[in-house]
Amino acid sequence: MASDVVRDGMTLELTDLDQARGPGPSLEVFYSDEDGTMTFSALRPIDVPMEILTRFVEVARSNLPPSR
Repeated sequence: MASDVVRDGMTLELTDLDQARGPGPSLEVFYSDEDGTMTFSALRPIDVPMEILTRFVEVARSNLPPSR
């Protein structure tokens, strides 16, 4: 999880540690401070079990929006 100053918000990334392709971010959820929306992006092809994808989105929903 990191602050994204350029896009004015917060981002949560899921990193793929596949050594054949080289490790790198594969999935992202971005929370916009500007309008309060969340955007999900697949940054590269990856096989993710549904349980992990579901948990990733749950963590994003609970941790990205600022506490009011």
